[in-house]
Amino acid sequence: MAERLSIRQLRDHNHLGRRLHVAHFTGEPTIGERHGQPRAVLVSYAWWAERHDQEGQGTLAS
Repeated sequence: MAERLSIRQLRDHNHLGRRLHVAHFTGEPTIGERHGQPRAVLVSYAWWAERHDQEGQGTLAS
């Protein structure tokens, strides 16, 4: 399950570095929120690259 953190939490308490490690080593994403609304998702590079490579092959879901 993805952890949800405010952008302020990610920035202020060194959560960003920890969540980068979690994404890389476990594949668990982090949802960054502002005012309770999702703004971005931190995922592992391997996950992103795999889906980015699929783009143009007609296999990436919109």
